[in-house]
Amino acid sequence: MCTVFFVNSLLAQEELGNGYLFPEFEKGTVVLKKGSRVPALLNYQMQVQEMLFIDNDNQILTLTNLPDILFITINERRFVPAPSGSIFYEEINTGNGSFFIQHKSNMLSQGKEAAYGGYSQTSATTSVGVYYRGDATGAVQLKTSEKFIQKREYYFYLKSGNSYKRFISVKTFGKLFPKAQAAKIDSFAREHAINFTKTDDVAKIVDFAFSLKDK
Repeated sequence: MCTVFFVNSLLAQEELGNGYLFPEFEKGTVVLKKGSRVPALLNYQMQVQEMLFIDNDNQILTLTNLPDILFITINERRFVPAPSGSIFYEEINTGNGSFFIQHKSNMLSQGKEAAYGGYSQTSATTSVGVYYRGDATGAVQLKTSEKFIQKREYYFYLKSGNSYKRFISVKTFGKLFPKAQAAKIDSFAREHAINFTKTDDVAKIVDFAFSLKDK
């Protein structure tokens, strides 16, 4: 592993579920701005919003020094560091342009264990802190015996210069374009029943919006 990476171990308690983007750590490449390429086993942790890798001692560590990273590839998918924090965005190429996805996940409580094997909603919290075992199992650790579900969330962005403009609906997306183009984008969304909870639909409308720039 390249020396430009400083690492932080992630520790743990009781096991339950995980919030990884990929089912397992996958072969990937870290491409640095200086031009070097570093192979690694990588996975993105959506709950803590960090890119993790497995080192030579089979420990799961956090990839840091993000300003030195140009992009990361995992299974032919491309990830770029967000402007701040430890977050990575996935870049999706649509043909006429690209947009970015922030993958996020929360563990939501379904209730604390009650009598006769049931779960009590009244005593439940809505979310919990998560912890990670520092080895290649990567199991999520939870403090209580509650029942949980994992909620996936997606936030979409267009890149403008060195900044990223967030959108979550046709209205917020249209505001990123001139008014004349926004009207066409709105018509396209209605005609094609664009659903902003579906990545494929978002790719369609982004591709259409970028195609308007040449008209």
